[in-house]
Amino acid sequence: MSSWDHLRSELDLWQAEGRVATAWWRDDDAVTVTPELEEILAFEQDYGVPLALAVIPRDLQDDLVERLVETVDTRVLQHGWSHQNHMPEGRKNQELDDVRDIGAVITDLRQGFAVLESRFGSRFLPVIVPPWNRIADDVAASLQSLGFNGLSTFNPRASEEPYKGLLQVNTHVDVIDWRGTRGFVGEDAALGVMTAHLAARRTGQVDGKEPTGILTHHLVHDAATTKFLDNLFSMEHSALSWLRIPGVFPWH
Repeated sequence: MSSWDHLRSELDLWQAEGRVATAWWRDDDAVTVTPELEEILAFEQDYGVPLALAVIPRDLQDDLVERLVETVDTRVLQHGWSHQNHMPEGRKNQELDDVRDIGAVITDLRQGFAVLESRFGSRFLPVIVPPWNRIADDVAASLQSLGFNGLSTFNPRASEEPYKGLLQVNTHVDVIDWRGTRGFVGEDAALGVMTAHLAARRTGQVDGKEPTGILTHHLVHDAATTKFLDNLFSMEHSALSWLRIPGVFPWH
């Protein structure tokens, strides 16, 4: 069986149980309109798969604000402030860190929140996407007081609400091979992770209510990545439902 057949077989099991396999899509590092961004916006328009676009506030360009006015389902999430690493050598990259004084981190987050709220209005959801999917515990615990209602990182969540009043909805399938070619991770690898997460949800090994998240980075997509996303988003199965962002974050 091909990887696509395995995915369809897993979806068949969801259907046999009378359940719907929910999924959502997050793309990171947006600041301006590029040909690569236009490609993923076309997927959203052609296949009706809503896009959650994680925008870096410090580097936001006017053309992105103007372009998203033309879209229907695109919503904006906050991707830190500047996507700048503050960790010392030997530690993994992190912007929302525990090295600086927390006041400095909070100042960055407040500034980014104000930029996105003023430029995007209702398209901006108060959801933080930490650069490199890492955030210090004390920073995360402060998010609600700053006006954030949601947090999105990577890997299955341990808790739906890890901090009071803060909903966590993560991504699980990264289509980029960051540790190798820095191109497409491969069809078998991507679909294998997606199928495995769906199976783990169905059997109760992870939180069954957390939608399976696809993570993309449009700026580094190659032809193979684009072809895969085209095939994935155009695939139809009655048990698979791509959520609108308000369906993932119900307060909006």
